[in-house]
Amino acid sequence: MDSRLYRVAKSGHVFLLRQLLNENPRLLTKLTPQGNTPLHIAAQFGHKGVVVEIYKRCGSLLTRLNSSGDSPVHVAARCGHLSSVDFLVREVLSAERISAENGETGKFDMLRQGNKVNNTVLHEAVRNGNMSVVQLLLRVDPKLACFENYAGESPLFLAAREGKKDILNQILISAPSSAHGGSEGQTALHAAVIERHSDITEILLREKPHLITEADHHGRTPLYYAAFLGDCKAVGRLLELDKSIAYVFDIRGHSPLHVAAMYGHANVIKRIIHSCPDSGELLDLNGRSVLHFAVLSGEMNVVRCVLEVAELQCLVNQADNGGNTPLHLAAIERQTRILRWLIWDERVDHRARNENGQSVFDIDESIRETCFTYRCVSKIS
Repeated sequence: MDSRLYRVAKSGHVFLLRQLLNENPRLLTKLTPQGNTPLHIAAQFGHKGVVVEIYKRCGSLLTRLNSSGDSPVHVAARCGHLSSVDFLVREVLSAERISAENGETGKFDMLRQGNKVNNTVLHEAVRNGNMSVVQLLLRVDPKLACFENYAGESPLFLAAREGKKDILNQILISAPSSAHGGSEGQTALHAAVIERHSDITEILLREKPHLITEADHHGRTPLYYAAFLGDCKAVGRLLELDKSIAYVFDIRGHSPLHVAAMYGHANVIKRIIHSCPDSGELLDLNGRSVLHFAVLSGEMNVVRCVLEVAELQCLVNQADNGGNTPLHLAAIERQTRILRWLIWDERVDHRARNENGQSVFDIDESIRETCFTYRCVSKIS
């Protein structure tokens, strides 16, 4: 592209632009290395006068795409230039109206066109937080909120993930039946929970309550991620609305309790058990309980929590599919602190044997000395 034209488009000097194009109209056919036309560049810098002048001289540039598949409207929406977006959208609709009258295309087809990643103009406006542009686009075509890009991301999902509360509310008001999907099969509620946007989480729970039970491609509900993050407040709120989600396993056979144990979130475990007392009986595909997971992860605080919570006492000597109790696993994994804590708990069966016929003493002979010390101390006390 001619450097003089680029600089004029950037500066917004319409008079200089006219002089330049009057001298050489063919400058409008030149492109940047990324395939941007002069109208793309004008849309980028947002000088409406320049946008109008270029469009009037070469209206076909309105539909030209750059190497990323962006139209000039994509660029203007991304950059948040409301006046330029307004002008270009009006021209798009005018062109489509004429085409429709000739039976060539349907209304809004050009406006709904996605770029190479299938982002519409609304995706670009939402992603960049351009509220005024979002309002304009939804006023013109509310169904823009129903399109997802190739990653499965809807405008609502993007607003939730980025914490853009005002934009999210605008989408819900303008398009109550808007798409809510996101990447990896997640929903807008997944995004709000993962990013800890509690205000957006509340809005979505009110406006789209069914999202609470939806799982992503990994089989994980929003509760799973709240438990993973140790967000006790979110865990409690989700369980207030639907307790059944505490019993949902992901594709690896892990429940929200399991993941909370794996990452040391004892308070989350207590909150889940408070709402769902029998959920402590949930076992993964290997027959392992929340206590097994705590031992394997070396989470001492969770081990202590499990031993203290009455509803979880049944797990103390629970064997997995290999016959290993939490004590066996503590010895196998050499979790010394946890091993000692379990040995000194009188409820723990030191003689339990796994499927290989091994007791904890067969796994680690030195444990006998620890048990002997425990008995001596117990007799003295």
